[in-house]
Amino acid sequence: MLLANSQLTITQLETLITDSLSSGAVRKSQKRMFRPSKAHISRGAYNRTLIQAQNNVIRSIFTILLLGYLELFDNASLQPFLELSDTINSYVKEAKSAGNGKSVAEQLRPRLFEFASALAKRESFKDRL
Repeated sequence: MLLANSQLTITQLETLITDSLSSGAVRKSQKRMFRPSKAHISRGAYNRTLIQAQNNVIRSIFTILLLGYLELFDNASLQPFLELSDTINSYVKEAKSAGNGKSVAEQLRPRLFEFASALAKRESFKDRL
């Protein structure tokens, strides 16, 4: 659900994760081989995908900054999103330690979607836009 509603594609997310988690000893030309999908891609395709993913993340950050600057989205409005992110992280850690990740994810999905939708549709946010 998070990925489907983000500015990233699955390939871009895999590439960002691979680039972030690959050790410094791994040459950049070899990082492309560590992507979870195991799809064979050229160095150029990997680098283009990485740049696209980084640009999408940067644009998302600048969107939040712009909304804050225009006073359409203040720190108080951002706080529930940060709390939701922490909640997701704690649920994932809990699911991994309990070994029942799939059932926890299935329980978590509707709650997260409901919460995120409620935050995005808040009257205070809509009134300013």
